[in-house]
Amino acid sequence: MKRVLPFTLTLLVASGAFAQEPPDAGAPASSSLADELDLAAGTPSKAAPVVPPQSPVSRAFQSLNPDISVIADVTAGLARGPSYSTAGDDPVLSHAVGELPAGLTAQEVEIGFQSVVDPYFKAELYLTIPNQSGLEVEEAVVTTTSLPANLQARTGLFRSAFGRNNGQHLHVQEFTRRPLVNEAYLGVDGLRAPGAQLSWLVPAPFFLQLSGEVFAVGAPEGSPHLSTFGGTPASSKGASAAGPSLTGTAELKAFFPATESLSVSAGLNVARGTSPGLGCVPGPVVLCLDVALPSPSTLGAFDLYVKYKPPNVAGGYFALAWTTEVFVRQLDGPPTLPLSGTPGPDGGLYTQLVAQVARRWLVGLREDLLGTPSTGYMPRTQRTSLSVTYLFSEFARLRAYGERETTAPPGLGFFSGPPVSAAYLQLEVSMGAHGAHAF
Repeated sequence: MKRVLPFTLTLLVASGAFAQEPPDAGAPASSSLADELDLAAGTPSKAAPVVPPQSPVSRAFQSLNPDISVIADVTAGLARGPSYSTAGDDPVLSHAVGELPAGLTAQEVEIGFQSVVDPYFKAELYLTIPNQSGLEVEEAVVTTTSLPANLQARTGLFRSAFGRNNGQHLHVQEFTRRPLVNEAYLGVDGLRAPGAQLSWLVPAPFFLQLSGEVFAVGAPEGSPHLSTFGGTPASSKGASAAGPSLTGTAELKAFFPATESLSVSAGLNVARGTSPGLGCVPGPVVLCLDVALPSPSTLGAFDLYVKYKPPNVAGGYFALAWTTEVFVRQLDGPPTLPLSGTPGPDGGLYTQLVAQVARRWLVGLREDLLGTPSTGYMPRTQRTSLSVTYLFSEFARLRAYGERETTAPPGLGFFSGPPVSAAYLQLEVSMGAHGAHAF
């Protein structure tokens, strides 16, 4: 009897200890990753505070909340004159009439919400405030996750997969401003409108995806850039009284690792839509009308992205990324304008090289050429940009950016116009959980 009593007390104490442990705990509640690392290293650590287990109700409530992120870009700058064109998320510096553009602006504040709705859909909502001009819906899209036959569908308001730069948000950019061709051919905010997309992952030994899209692109408000393809994309403010027009696109994307250190991504893109704002007649003397007339047009593009990044290189962080996009457009021509035949094709391109030269330093160089080939609708514009970026961490960076731009008078070649230079200093800070971006 004397031997049974101590055994019984020991059993009761042990059972009480197990009863206090949460059912899914695989370790004592006071353990932590730091404790495990210290124990593995053979060094004692301070006792961590006991964290109570999360109740099923709080876990269920948390699973219903989307991931929320906030990304702010604040930019200061000085320019010697106005640029040929400005994209919607380019910095707009405050200045008085007759003075040089200079000042400080909140280039963009983005608020993102992302969530997996159920086994069949995921949803994303991105709200932006560009240059303190009001709240806009940049993207509000629902994507399927379980369609058969390697199919995936998207619908809502979203950025088109046309090209490479168009689908990127501002914080993904390697430069403070977007390329010239993006605004000139896809719209002030790029090709972004209410629409639907269906993509098919082609069974192949490498990544190969075929996509088709249709968008209801709103007509431009006021007098937009004369060469805009598809008009000003719809925003939370809606389209103008002229109403939206349909734009269809098709994209073929390929990706394959050439070597262990070299990756290649390429795409072929075509779009058919309406180019509003064609109020000018091409020729030696450009004649512009007060009323802009629409014109059906076809836009083709090729994009290439090559990245060199050696794996597991001790003591070095060197990486190199090269991006090129080429655009060519064919205008059918407004039938009511006194054109001599169908206008010829015009186009543009940009090519950029970004090098990671140290753990926290990136250096980029980009060349933009607009109007190659050139028509009366698209004069020859050239821009050279230099970008130097310092990475504080994955969540904050500081970028110095400079550019020199020339726009040639009608009939003249590149570099023949007066130069316009500008310099910017951009600080970007991100908070919260933000999903991964495409390669």
